[in-house]
Amino acid sequence: MSSKQRVFKYLGIVGNVVFYLLLLMLLLFSISNLTVRTEKDLPNIFGKGFVSILSGSMEGEEKDNFDTGSLVFIDILSDSQKQNLEVGQIIVFYDNVQRIHIIHRIKTITGDTVVTQGDVNARMYGSFDGTNFDPNMQLEASSLDDVIGRYTGHWSGVGSAIQEIRTPNGLVFYVILPLFILFTFEAVILIRYILRRNKEKLELKYALEKEALRLELEKELLEKHSNKNKLLT
Repeated sequence: MSSKQRVFKYLGIVGNVVFYLLLLMLLLFSISNLTVRTEKDLPNIFGKGFVSILSGSMEGEEKDNFDTGSLVFIDILSDSQKQNLEVGQIIVFYDNVQRIHIIHRIKTITGDTVVTQGDVNARMYGSFDGTNFDPNMQLEASSLDDVIGRYTGHWSGVGSAIQEIRTPNGLVFYVILPLFILFTFEAVILIRYILRRNKEKLELKYALEKEALRLELEKELLEKHSNKNKLLT
């Protein structure tokens, strides 16, 4: 195998890996988005969801704090699981007034009402405990029905990229265009392979025909030589 062939071989392997990773990502996105039936729902796969963080209200030094642009992973909660929520946990809920999803920490639970507060606000104006209300505290009161899921982890910096990919321009630039390039590359590799195989088949066919012609000529020469010897005798 020549150095040029090795380069194309390795490029083909890398292209295949990237190609199938992109296909897997598209498949996961497609499956997760099938679960979104209303604006209240979040994309998820088998109860494991994700949300891109667009604000810095949960920034800090705690292990479960996350910055703007992070991708946060959540467990989608059933009605029975919502009954087991505890103060201190981070949840995602749907705000029916602002019509957005909010992810903050639980401060109090009273009956079916959950009060949450962002960690940045809690550090600035005090952490709400149900008795120390301050007008500057940006508290949210929501019902358990509006709770979507519970925080399980995050991936810093990835949320911004996911959010960009989900836009029409991002989908074209980051997904469709790379897939088109990879499809084109794979097509070139396939065409080169087919041409090479056809060339090898033609060369083999030519060699076999050449060998058959040689054997036929030898046979004719032997017959002529044999007939000549018979005439001489």
